[in-house]
Amino acid sequence: MLLASLVPCTSFAQGYPVKPVRYIVRAPPGGTDDLIARLMQPALSKVLGQSVVVDYRPGAGGLVAWEYLSKQPPDGYTMLLAASGLAAIKSLRSDTTLDPFRDIAWVSQVTQFMLVIMSHPALPAKNIGELIALARKRPGELSYGSSGIAATPHLNGEYFKAAAKININHVPYKGAGPMYIDLFAGRVELGIAVLGAAQPHILSGKVRALGVSGARRSGQMPEIPTIGETLPGYAFEPFYAIVMAAGTPREIQNAMSDAITKAMAVPEFNAQFQKLVGSPVVVNRPEQMLETARKEAALIERIVKTAGIKLD
Repeated sequence: MLLASLVPCTSFAQGYPVKPVRYIVRAPPGGTDDLIARLMQPALSKVLGQSVVVDYRPGAGGLVAWEYLSKQPPDGYTMLLAASGLAAIKSLRSDTTLDPFRDIAWVSQVTQFMLVIMSHPALPAKNIGELIALARKRPGELSYGSSGIAATPHLNGEYFKAAAKININHVPYKGAGPMYIDLFAGRVELGIAVLGAAQPHILSGKVRALGVSGARRSGQMPEIPTIGETLPGYAFEPFYAIVMAAGTPREIQNAMSDAITKAMAVPEFNAQFQKLVGSPVVVNRPEQMLETARKEAALIERIVKTAGIKLD
């Protein structure tokens, strides 16, 4: 995470911005995308000196919003909150003409998060090592739930299966809510979800946390081991990032990146973001963001090919 002391003084591109900036959200109100956008909206507006208008364009797992953005003028007045899946969209949807590195300008990361593998408390596995041993003893008998096909919990589940060389079944749900209902009832033995959202259920004892997907343990729940402590080298840390249309001048990208960094470095904002979103503020420059997106795309492509995942 970039600290406020490392943030350069913001120097906006000549004459930018001179009018409101549209902030596209790919999902309906009420989810994590909406929460992040609503938190960033007033903070970013204050730094930019212009209104930031949230514009919801849900549909097709984010593809509607992504394709819409790619067709907007590359002037810096339309931006979108993108999840990791955008970087790997060509792996997930063979029918799309959208190229995330030809049609999209990667401006700045805003956070990264980790997934958690959970079990029903009755499952006789108290950590990742015991889960792997149990799954090998009972191949094809255990099941894990996720919030949907190709969602980050599903990708993490298939990554874990391949790394651990185990066979467990995937049960996709229409969102995390229905998945939790079945996990609490024991109708699925395992569940995978974003750690921040799962934290209340872990603390209540309704589920048991077995391992997190981050390269390091979570600052929120450091008592949960990483999957990598059992499977060395394992790490899956999806991100949210601000993107614009390809062709947006670099000085405008840099100006927006600086504004995002300055807005999110305010201690009060940072604390509120971590409390409500459940993940840390992580920002970077356009060149760093592009490199992060390419690495994430390569990892997701490997996961998708191994598991045969398709959104078509």
